[in-house]
Amino acid sequence: MKIMEAIRKAAAHICIICSIVLLVIQILDWYNPFMDFMGHSLIVLYALLISASWLGAYEIYGRNRKRRLR
Repeated sequence: MKIMEAIRKAAAHICIICSIVLLVIQILDWYNPFMDFMGHSLIVLYALLISASWLGAYEIYGRNRKRRLR
């Protein structure tokens, strides 16, 4: 289970980092819409979506599984 905890912590860090990056990109896009920053940030958005989905699923199913084992 140490591997799953390490992946959970990494996913949480990825969520925080991608959220901050997307916030900065959104502000830059508001400041200069002709540069199309949001159009070129799909990799960051996909990383955020994947890590948030995995983290949510782990919190729902992984935590319940630990409680059932006790």
